[in-house]
Amino acid sequence: MNKGLKKAMGFVAFSAIFALSFVLLSPEEAAAAWKKSGITPQGDLKNSKIYTDLKNIVYFVTGIGGFWVILCLLFAGMKLSAAQGGNPQARTQGFIGILMAGLGIFIIVKATTIAGWFAGFGS
Repeated sequence: MNKGLKKAMGFVAFSAIFALSFVLLSPEEAAAAWKKSGITPQGDLKNSKIYTDLKNIVYFVTGIGGFWVILCLLFAGMKLSAAQGGNPQARTQGFIGILMAGLGIFIIVKATTIAGWFAGFGS
């Protein structure tokens, strides 16, 4: 057997045993096992700061997506302006690039709305 495959099989077996132990153990035994391993669950999502972190990640991804859309618009605009000499294929590529950049803006805005909807579960 391949060494990488053996390592992967070992990890899968360990993960399955770990997951199965939580199914077989009662919640009190599982909590005791977590505490014994040094993991202390908060039990309160409002005080865990996870929503603040997720909000920052959404803002970061939205910002990067915004810069990417601006770059796509610039590239498509250059392609369209270069096609004024009568190249219909480059002209079509420019229009499609602008359309796809607009679609990208729409997806970014809707993804932010969906992420805000999910974040509303914790409040």
